[in-house]
Amino acid sequence: EEFLGADEREADRMTRLVKDLLQLSRLDYNREKLNKKEINVIEVIKGAVFKVDISLEAKNQNLKSLFVESNIEIFADKDRLEQVLINILSNAIKYTHEEGEITLDVVRTLEHAKIIIEDNGMGISEKEVPKLFDRFYRVDKARSRAMGGTGLGLSIAKQIVTEHGGNIEITSEEGQGTTVTITLPLLE
Repeated sequence: EEFLGADEREADRMTRLVKDLLQLSRLDYNREKLNKKEINVIEVIKGAVFKVDISLEAKNQNLKSLFVESNIEIFADKDRLEQVLINILSNAIKYTHEEGEITLDVVRTLEHAKIIIEDNGMGISEKEVPKLFDRFYRVDKARSRAMGGTGLGLSIAKQIVTEHGGNIEITSEEGQGTTVTITLPLLE
């Protein structure tokens, strides 16, 4: 049973890897058509939070939503944006200790919506941060593999955000947590 369990986990990891590679390939060669339309980014965020809620509960973590606005319109592919948010939130959950805290905020500027996800997890050293969007890059390879990562999630997230005319940035301090800021253009 132990061997079969390990085999199943490895097969699942390989399936995720192949799916991620196929998506990156489609993004690289502009073969993934984005279904952009007017959407309320707040509703997409709420949907992503709902989908990671079980993981939050499993680690007894607290997610605080700081935003007060209920409607910020952008022109985007709802499913792809939700995929980015789930990836970032899942990383925050994965690398934050039990009973840790994650905050989520959305700030409207004159031309952009800024989604800010901050955790008080293990953080990343300053020298590692620039490499985070590299394909297959993992800060701690052994831990990432054990946690099911492929090393492609942030690379995919960056490509999706870039395809939307936006930007994604990460700041972190080892032992202090990580902040991810996703900037997307507002609906004109």
